[in-house]
Amino acid sequence: MTRRQALAKATVTTSDAASGLLDPQQGNAFIRKLKEKTALANVIRQEVRTATSGEINKIATGSRIIRGATENADDGYRAGATFDTVGFTTRKLRLPWEVTEDVFHENIEREGLESTLMDEMTTQFALDLEDLEINGDQADVGADAAFLNINDGILKQIVTSPIAARNINGGTINGGAGAGVLSAAHFFEAIYAMPNVYRRSGNLRWIMSPNRKISWWEQTTLRATDAGEAALLGNGELLNRPLGIPILEVPAFPDNLILLADPRNFVRVISWQVRRKKVTGETDATLAAKDKRFYIFFLKHDIIIEERDAIVRLHSLAAV
Repeated sequence: MTRRQALAKATVTTSDAASGLLDPQQGNAFIRKLKEKTALANVIRQEVRTATSGEINKIATGSRIIRGATENADDGYRAGATFDTVGFTTRKLRLPWEVTEDVFHENIEREGLESTLMDEMTTQFALDLEDLEINGDQADVGADAAFLNINDGILKQIVTSPIAARNINGGTINGGAGAGVLSAAHFFEAIYAMPNVYRRSGNLRWIMSPNRKISWWEQTTLRATDAGEAALLGNGELLNRPLGIPILEVPAFPDNLILLADPRNFVRVISWQVRRKKVTGETDATLAAKDKRFYIFFLKHDIIIEERDAIVRLHSLAAV
């Protein structure tokens, strides 16, 4: 495109901006970094799609589907399978930042600082993405609404799902002064609520915040047991597996609730190749006047739940 052609356009669209697109290898590396830098994203499923909206397919079979067989006979019975879909609609995300040229000239890393900043921003992009996937709420009106309104996260989707029998008020367990204080009774209540068919996956996790995990340790140490003594001595491995199910610590998780779920039931969908752009004062008069560089990441993303019936939500736990 010539300069005259560019000026004649009211808006330069994505078809004109291919130079800002990371090549496939760089784009995949960026997506891999996003996945590796956070606790939950490292164990959930990730789907990369070309369309901004579509469906994720899932398949299921019934139970007790085998039948007896008679030699040289066919009774016409055939086992069936159900094919279902979960829809997704990705939303465009961006992370822009600016750096003055003075920063590059007056620090010990000099131009190497650009790479350091890029790594830092990639890390924060990953942390924010996981936070959004958990806590996003398009109806939020608080101080962080500009961030949370981007999309509904896992917790909002669960609250609006038909899982009444698996939506447990932890504040009513134990009763009295101990109501809401995390105890063994909470874990038993949650595991009873999980349908047997989902327990056998072998990949269930207690998903909670680091503070909530520590509060569980604290409650255990208050009892005169070997497990409590082991926790105080820094050997609390058994405490990390209540009822034999491992704890998954997620820093962005609220302290007042716990999920019992298979993390693979949560699906991160990325539908757009990663775009990373850099603009300097050499090509932009506004940046030149301020002697700055401008950077921006773009990504299209959604988070969906494949099987909402396979989640137990333990909420309203006492503050920690």
